[in-house]
Amino acid sequence: MLLSILSAILGIFAFPPLNLWPLGFVFLIPLFIFIAKEKSFGRFIAGIFVFRIILMTAVLYFAFDPIIFGLHALLFTALMIPLFFLNRTTSDVGRIGQFVFLPIFYAFADLFADHFSFLPLNAFSIGNTLGASPFLGLANFGGLIFLTVFATSINAAIAFLTALINESSKNFKKNKKITIIILVILIIIALFGSWRISQSQLQKNSLDYQNKKNELAVTLISINTEIDKKFANFNNTLNEAEREKIKTEISEILSPIKKELKGKEIDLLALPEDMIDIEDWGNADEEAKNKFNVENDKILIQSYRDLAKELNTNLTTTFTTYQNGKRYNTAILFNQNGEILDIRNKSRLTIASEYWPFGDWQPFYYKWAKKIQPNIADNSALFNKEYLYNKGERKNLATENFTFASLICLEIHYPYDVQKFKKIGANFILHTTSNAWITYGLKNYLSLTENLRKIESVWLKTPIVFNGKMEKSGIITPDGKIQFADFETNGKNYNILINKIRY
Repeated sequence: MLLSILSAILGIFAFPPLNLWPLGFVFLIPLFIFIAKEKSFGRFIAGIFVFRIILMTAVLYFAFDPIIFGLHALLFTALMIPLFFLNRTTSDVGRIGQFVFLPIFYAFADLFADHFSFLPLNAFSIGNTLGASPFLGLANFGGLIFLTVFATSINAAIAFLTALINESSKNFKKNKKITIIILVILIIIALFGSWRISQSQLQKNSLDYQNKKNELAVTLISINTEIDKKFANFNNTLNEAEREKIKTEISEILSPIKKELKGKEIDLLALPEDMIDIEDWGNADEEAKNKFNVENDKILIQSYRDLAKELNTNLTTTFTTYQNGKRYNTAILFNQNGEILDIRNKSRLTIASEYWPFGDWQPFYYKWAKKIQPNIADNSALFNKEYLYNKGERKNLATENFTFASLICLEIHYPYDVQKFKKIGANFILHTTSNAWITYGLKNYLSLTENLRKIESVWLKTPIVFNGKMEKSGIITPDGKIQFADFETNGKNYNILINKIRY
């Protein structure tokens, strides 16, 4: 059990905020030795569960939920059980087999549990620590799963080396020194060779990217939570006087942005998710209603339409819509004339805030939290079924000249979903999010997400651009390079990043 706890502690330092990525190659060694040696099924289960829950809670404390984290740790532990039966063997071949299968089972359990939990936790995978390392280029061979298998394999090899040094078996005793020396050399060669291959792959991606024929000028806006606080007191059914006041307030927010962007070359302007967080349920824009059955938020749609026309650019933004009486988190694309080209509804929803699969049942701690902080029930599907969102389809948005995936919030945390958007024709990935839900640990969350986006960009050989509320604006190119701007600057509640990408 102590070995499991030691692994968890070492793992904490491998992830943000310290981001000591070299520990990604060693922090599993104590756990792997524990797994290989433990003969008690009860202690085996307890050790793995404790390791996972400690590491997860320390790294992902900003999203802590006892039930979700507990179920995730149980799923991970269950997937590791086959390794216990390898411990029953006493042969030397069997002992070697333990360390051969360790990285395979761990990587599978890690990625399976991360992907199929109630929250996507792929940013918590051991492979994600290498997103900040010189080994990032290995993502070319299989993305996050390849990096995870690589990291766990190095851990397993060093764990086997450690066990071999302490091995007293007669079969090993004769050639023990030679075996240890060979194994050390192989580990060094594997690390050095992989580093060289990684750098070569990043260079190859860079050359391929620079040779792309098409160029696109993107403008990304990020904001803090202060920018739309003035709308907090409005409810979802507005009268005409309130609508006129909101129009004026929106104009005041957008006016300085227009001034900064006037005359700039812009092919696509991306506004953050819920940049202006209002819902006007009883007021439909005629075009939005006729084309896409959007029944609400005429004020927002017209404001963004006017912005696209004034700046003569394609514009995309994300906010809540009602379509045929159902609620969606929707990305909308306008062209230079302010016409709505297409919409796309979020297909991966967030538990509690956007959907709740357990009917009227609620964990006791949510009820307790609601009593202490009543406003947490605002706009939450957990407490109010009026706020339940519906799933949309997986589709790209397209202008006359380019096609892109518009991923909303946690959708970027499903790498194989991102791959599917690429396969159906996305020239680049746009990720927009609202991180206003994070009270503590925003820096950690942003670092974890940044690592994951870099891995996905390298793997898919596709630029990823991103922005949001309490989120940096940034551009990641397939060679792993990143440029970003913070979500506020020089006393302003927003920041603008302007640059070109190739496709």
